[in-house]
Amino acid sequence: MLASEIFSICNLVILFGWLLLLMLPKWKYTQAIIINGLLVVFAIVYTFLLFQDIDKISLDSFSTLAKLKVLFQSDTAVAAGWVHYLVFDLFVGTYIVKKSLQIGLSRLAYSCILPFVFMSGPIGYLIFVIVKIIKTQSFNEPN
Repeated sequence: MLASEIFSICNLVILFGWLLLLMLPKWKYTQAIIINGLLVVFAIVYTFLLFQDIDKISLDSFSTLAKLKVLFQSDTAVAAGWVHYLVFDLFVGTYIVKKSLQIGLSRLAYSCILPFVFMSGPIGYLIFVIVKIIKTQSFNEPN
């Protein structure tokens, strides 16, 4: 299977996890399906893609921006990098929903944060942390 095909399939399949978070956040299986199902499958896909270009990767590949750009000239490396983003953004979204339910953050509030996580994980997480601090009045709220 080509990297471009894997890229397209992953973009479609990941939406299932995001829909679960938005539509069924309190369902007892939502967290398990995402954490123990989708993210594991995506980790396998990521590993597969990474091993396609393993001969082109060294510790030095990440030492400068120029070397990283050379590494990402491969479609397989770009697809692996994208799957990496998809996995971690969904993981962060899952954490946000779980934590929001624990601290009593409204569904509307965390549902408004999730698109930011989907599009740019770190910004979405930053928004969540700010909202969580405002809600709990604590920066040290336990995980």
